[in-house]
Amino acid sequence: MSDFPFSKNLFWDNEVEDIDLQIHKRYVIERVITRGSLNDFKALTDLYTHDQIIHAITQSKELDSKTAHFCSWYFKIPKTELHVSSFYR
Repeated sequence: MSDFPFSKNLFWDNEVEDIDLQIHKRYVIERVITRGSLNDFKALTDLYTHDQIIHAITQSKELDSKTAHFCSWYFKIPKTELHVSSFYR
C-alpha cells in the first residue's frame, strides 16, 4: 500500500494493507497519537477531523500520561475526559 500516510513501523503488529483507515480509525488514531512522529501527527490531522480525533482519544484506554497531557492541551480536552492506561501509572 504505497499511499499509506503513516510510518509503517507504527503498525508492526499488522500488515498495513489490512488496515482500513476509516474502519480502523480509532486504532490508527491511538497508535499515531501514542507512538507517531511529527510527520505522522501532521498526516493524522490532515486525514481526520478534530472531532474524529477527539472522539477516538476520549474513548482510548491506551494513553500514557505524557500523551494525555499533550492531547488535553492541543485538543482542549479536559484531563478528566482522558483515560491513562494503568500500565503507565
